[in-house]
Amino acid sequence: MVANFRRITTGFGAWALIAFLLAGAAGAETAKPLAPEDCKRVRLALENRLPFGPGFRRFEVEFPKNDNNIEGRVCRLLTMGTGAHMEGYGIGSLSDMRTKVMAALNAGGWTENAETGRFSETSTPGREVFALSGNNAICVTTIVVGLVDGAIPAAIAVKDGKVMLSKIKPYQREWWISIDCFGVPASP
Repeated sequence: MVANFRRITTGFGAWALIAFLLAGAAGAETAKPLAPEDCKRVRLALENRLPFGPGFRRFEVEFPKNDNNIEGRVCRLLTMGTGAHMEGYGIGSLSDMRTKVMAALNAGGWTENAETGRFSETSTPGREVFALSGNNAICVTTIVVGLVDGAIPAAIAVKDGKVMLSKIKPYQREWWISIDCFGVPASP
């Protein structure tokens, strides 16, 4: 689980930089996290429309340190669980999970546009990143699926030294979903 958490937080720095560049940020511009009531609405849109638990925890976290003079905070919604908790009800793959999460956010009023399309990323197997926009804010979603720490996959689930996630038992797969929402600074 720790390795997947690092993948989630490492990707955050890259899209945060893009968000500020897209918003026309110059110098030390400060992003603000989505207001608590708005972040709560995003959380409820997810929890009311996704077919799994345990639900999303809400945090306010700092942008990662960077060399580009970017500061600020985001509202982070985070959930995690094994495939036994989060799969089923039409979720059998990373693509299915992305579709369900995006549909829940779309139903909550968040949409894709030209700016958010630039956040899409499938840089590593088992990881998807996309963003949606609404009310002068952006929510960037990172979904990661991987092998549970300590799980020993069956021989049929290993090919060329790599674990095929679709071939392991649901309780051997772990899911992390992180959604970071922040206000977009006004262009000068």
